[in-house]
Amino acid sequence: MSIYEVMELPTAARIDRVVPKKQFYDNGDLSSADKKLFDYVEKIYWRYALKTENSFIQPYRDEEKDYPEIEVLEVNLRAEKQLKRLAEVIIHAIPYPMLIFFTLADKRRLYMGKLRQSQADSERMALVAMEDTGWRSEEDDFWPEMSLRKMPGANFCQLYESWFDAISKSHLAALSVDTEALSGDEAREKLQRITAIEQEMNKLRKQMKAESQFNRKMELNTRLQKLKREMNKITEQGSREQ
Repeated sequence: MSIYEVMELPTAARIDRVVPKKQFYDNGDLSSADKKLFDYVEKIYWRYALKTENSFIQPYRDEEKDYPEIEVLEVNLRAEKQLKRLAEVIIHAIPYPMLIFFTLADKRRLYMGKLRQSQADSERMALVAMEDTGWRSEEDDFWPEMSLRKMPGANFCQLYESWFDAISKSHLAALSVDTEALSGDEAREKLQRITAIEQEMNKLRKQMKAESQFNRKMELNTRLQKLKREMNKITEQGSREQ
């Protein structure tokens, strides 16, 4: 089964159309570096267009958000090169809510981006947040958890943000944190703090290794142990919040 079948995307929404790379050159003010990223792309496919008529999910619009439908793109890669930037370029060129599946050999990686109406230009949508699954096999247990029938689907905004949140929670779950009682925003907040702590701990370890004075080493170690306790507290809280 393909990822799309596992996610139970409606067959009526299937497009399977090749998207010429030239379309992205023509739809954005790309730098030469951005254009070069497409050298690492074999082909781009427009796989699905989820619309009300083929999914019975309603569009959503307010002063900030516009979710008339959801597009599913597949980008077959020759090699991995600055995928986040490539995803940003694609989203800016086609400013619709999108699932962008990158494929490389037998690996799959999903990028999503939240769009909001630009404050500087009311006619444009601004990319305000991105999330990605990391590389996973097509048989990974994560994909069935993204099944359409498992997601709230009153409207396309609710569906898209539920998918977005599921990715955020999966990163915490990989750290053995129970995410059942967490919102997507709470999961991302915890992830940001965990990342910041890990970076600070790595910095302290390097300083300890280079430090020759015993008292200074002890001071650095005290700070390191404090961060470890904070990390444990965050992960333990996540496990207790069910």
